[in-house]
Amino acid sequence: MKKIYYSLIGLALLLASCETIENRESGGEILTPDQLKVTVIQPTAGSNTIVFKNETVGAIMYYDWGTGTLTSRQMYDTIYIPFASTVQVKYTAFCGGGTVTDSAEFTIAKNDDAFFDTDPAWKGLTNGGSGETWVWAMDIPGGIIAGNGPEDCTAPAWWTMDGSPGNSWIKFNDEVTLDLVGAANFTYKAEDGSIKKGFFKVIAPYQGFSGIQTLNGVTFPWPAPGDGKYHITKLTPDELSIHEYKAYNIGMFKRKGYSY
Repeated sequence: MKKIYYSLIGLALLLASCETIENRESGGEILTPDQLKVTVIQPTAGSNTIVFKNETVGAIMYYDWGTGTLTSRQMYDTIYIPFASTVQVKYTAFCGGGTVTDSAEFTIAKNDDAFFDTDPAWKGLTNGGSGETWVWAMDIPGGIIAGNGPEDCTAPAWWTMDGSPGNSWIKFNDEVTLDLVGAANFTYKAEDGSIKKGFFKVIAPYQGFSGIQTLNGVTFPWPAPGDGKYHITKLTPDELSIHEYKAYNIGMFKRKGYSY
C-alpha cells in the first residue's frame, strides 16, 4: 500500500505542474466595419491626388488600391495615382483584438500627361498610352534578332541569333502589349493564345537610356531576366531594342504590323 500511496502523490504533483500560471490579458474587442473611421478625400473632383484620413483610434492601417499599398499609423496619408481609372481601395485596421477590413471607391478623371512626359519610355512603349503590341523583328535587314553586345549597342554585336528554327527557344511567335489604361499594364500573349497579365514601371535610367521593370511575373520573350529589369537603347514608333538592365543580352522587337 505504501508504494501505491507514493505513486498517487507523484501523479498529483505532475498534474499540478501542468496547470498554467500565466494570466493572459485580453487583446481587446475586434472592431466592426462601421467602427472604422476612414475617409477617402480628393482635393478636387477626379484628382490624381488622394488623401486617406484615418480617425480609428489605436489602429495600424493597411491600404491596398490594386497598384500599390501603404502601411501607416498616421491620421493623414497622401498617395498619387497618374492613371485614369475607377479605383477600389481596401483598408484594414490592425487592432488589439484582430483585424477588420472595409473598402471605398473613387474615380481618377484622366491620366496625368505631365507625369508620363518625365521619361520617353512611358508613352514610347505604349503608343502614347492607348496601347502598343511588340513582336520579334523577324524581317529586320540582316536577320539578326537577338544576342549580346556592349551595354549601349542598338543591335547584337558579339554572339548573335537569327530566326532559324534552332533558335525558336526564344519564342518567335510570342508578343507583348503595353498600355496606360487604368494602370501601367504589361500583357504577355504566348503562341498558343494563353495570356498573362502584369504591370511595368519606369526605373532609373542606365547610361542615359530609359529603364523599365516588368512586374507580376511577366517579361519580354527574351531576354527574360528574373528581376524583370531592362534598359532601352532604341525606341521609335516602330522599333525597340531592349537589353537586360546594365547587362549585355539584347532583343530586337518591332511594332506589330510594321514591315521593314
